[in-house]
Amino acid sequence: MNSWVLLGVGFLAQGLFSARFLIQLVKSEKAGKVLSPVIFWQLSLVASFLLLVYGTFRQDLVIVGGQLVGYFIYIRNLKIQNAWQIFPKWIRWSFMLLPFLFLGYLVLHAHYDFRSLVHNPEISGMLLTWGTLGQVIFTTRFVVQWLDAERSKESQFPLSFWYISLVGAVLIASYAILRKDSVLFIGQAFGILVYVRNLMIHYGAANEEKLSFLDRIKSMRMALLLVFVSMVLFFNLGAWSVTESSEARYAQISKEMVQTGDWLHPQLMGIYHYHKPPVTYWLTALSYKVLGISPFSARFLLQISVLLQIWLVYKLALLFFKRSNPAFLSAMLYASFPALIIGSRALTTDTFLALFVLAALYFWFDFLEKRKGYLLILCYVFLGIGFLTKGPVVLIVPLLIWIYQGLVMKQKMGSMKLHLAGIALMLGIGLSWFFFLHMEDDRFLNYFLFKHTIDRFATDTFHRGQPFWFYGVVLLGTAFPWILILLRKIPLKRADFNTQSALLVMWVLLPLLFFSLSQSKLVLYILPVYSGLAIGAIYYWEKLTDPQQKTWERWQLGFHVLLLIVLVSLHLIDPKISLNFKFYFIWFITVSLLAAMQKVDIRRVDRTVISAFIFTMGLTGMSTYFMSQNPGLTNDTHRVTEWIIQNEPATKEVIIYNKRLPSVLFNSNLKVISVYDGDESLNRETQFQQNENWKSGLINLQSDSTWIVEKAPDNSLWISKERKELPDLKSLGSWEELQRVDGWRIVRFHKGS
Repeated sequence: MNSWVLLGVGFLAQGLFSARFLIQLVKSEKAGKVLSPVIFWQLSLVASFLLLVYGTFRQDLVIVGGQLVGYFIYIRNLKIQNAWQIFPKWIRWSFMLLPFLFLGYLVLHAHYDFRSLVHNPEISGMLLTWGTLGQVIFTTRFVVQWLDAERSKESQFPLSFWYISLVGAVLIASYAILRKDSVLFIGQAFGILVYVRNLMIHYGAANEEKLSFLDRIKSMRMALLLVFVSMVLFFNLGAWSVTESSEARYAQISKEMVQTGDWLHPQLMGIYHYHKPPVTYWLTALSYKVLGISPFSARFLLQISVLLQIWLVYKLALLFFKRSNPAFLSAMLYASFPALIIGSRALTTDTFLALFVLAALYFWFDFLEKRKGYLLILCYVFLGIGFLTKGPVVLIVPLLIWIYQGLVMKQKMGSMKLHLAGIALMLGIGLSWFFFLHMEDDRFLNYFLFKHTIDRFATDTFHRGQPFWFYGVVLLGTAFPWILILLRKIPLKRADFNTQSALLVMWVLLPLLFFSLSQSKLVLYILPVYSGLAIGAIYYWEKLTDPQQKTWERWQLGFHVLLLIVLVSLHLIDPKISLNFKFYFIWFITVSLLAAMQKVDIRRVDRTVISAFIFTMGLTGMSTYFMSQNPGLTNDTHRVTEWIIQNEPATKEVIIYNKRLPSVLFNSNLKVISVYDGDESLNRETQFQQNENWKSGLINLQSDSTWIVEKAPDNSLWISKERKELPDLKSLGSWEELQRVDGWRIVRFHKGS
């Protein structure tokens, strides 16, 4: 059998094993008691059979032997439930006989080295014993279930089944941590949640009311959501290094902040870098201080920021809905937007800015509800922190909402004195750093106000120009079909403009129009609109009829299926893309859970949002393996520096031709000299430098064309883009190519005789 087909069979089996417990848990939640549904045993049998096929073609006697016990227990449970007889006789006989044929083939013909099980040089004897113990305990749970079923003549899960499952899963999960096997861990972590919840259902009082799945876990659902999202966000987070150009820039500036001890003057490769205010650098440097300097540390507080945003969306939605179920759906939908996850994958200012905007809006709407002055002050405090994160852009979404509330909805906005006090506090916080630098150099205010605020909006100074409709396409791709559900309700009648529902539409529409007019556009600039989109979409989603919801659910499912097909076909689309089996494992688990959701009997209003959440969480897990396996495509240079350190250990200095690569500095202790030859990223702003030391690290080849042959060290190591031609030395020197790594050339410069 083709190796990829065989791998697919194995992954499909694992996906069905995950799907069976999802269905079992949801059905149990709905019934208010632990159930043993027929579909659980049907999926178990099919998955076990697939693993038998997988193990046979892999000639793995351990897999086949390990599955046989559970396999026949699944059949016995189907017999007890009178569900075995519904299969045609030939299928029943096939299910009964084929496992013995597989086992016989392996015993008589396969060559299996049992010694390798207990003499694996990669696993210590203690660790192997620990993992084996967990697996043995895990396997006995179905033996215990079978004995109970035979005694009671009823297919059910005894209490001991869940305790044994929990102990086995904890042992295997700890084994996975010690083995650094993230896929094994995430699979067991999902199981632990299922086993614990079944125990809670067993000990909980039976609820005879006909409640929805989400209503049954009302007291713990936000905690469960945040725990699960945090597991996904931190999963494999340090598997790839910082990527060029934005993330590497922010990560390196924070690293230099820690190294120099200067927290007021951000520096990039020894040159002052005042493009953004310092909060992002401060937070990242603080993470470095606590966790050490690493890609994981650089992204750590981003994940915390995302979790806080999800919680704030829940709290905001509670203010709008006055009911916890739609508020929870809003939080789950917000967590389902890929734009939010994109913001957590690479260090930039936008995710932190979105948090501070969201916090300010929460305290604003809470102020309107309770009319407590301290809430308005807290709103301005977070606007001040946001100003210190990315400048005046923090005010765009709140101001547009306030203008709409005041001028259109005629809402009372609170005491003018209180607002003035809040504004003064906001400016005191937000302008503190700017004032300090302006006192040092009075050119700074003009530099930041015009070049990095007005010019960024009105011109394409930073080469980020996109067409007017750019953000419309972004929202359609990252929030389909929810953006359409919301925008269908754009108010048209005069009376409609005064409602809270219209405000939710304007929360998205007005900033979208504003950012679309800007000449500088990046995907994450509009991150603050997604919170309003999540709340507004759920507001209108609940009001749709069941046939309307069914139509939108099908559109979403079709969109997900299309994207999943594209993901699994990436290698065919571009042969340069490398995807390992862990990527495909998570893909199969995601597909299986989405398929299982279509068979789960819960309200469509809940199921559609949960499906969107499952899809995005699966996408997040897959993205970590895509990033780690394809450094050349993601602009990750860590393998370049690794090659230099391993193969040229005496090297202390590298010269980078016509590129600014702060990731090389971040990934190593090498001294870096950048050679400018026309690339705009190296056109540094040096007007604030207090001396000319920076010139030793940045060479302008266009004004000093002979620098290479006259001043560059002989036998120096250079890094250049693979497709970029190095300068012609005209017999005054030569280039010796040493290696090509992930789209970069490592070359040695030799001076001519």
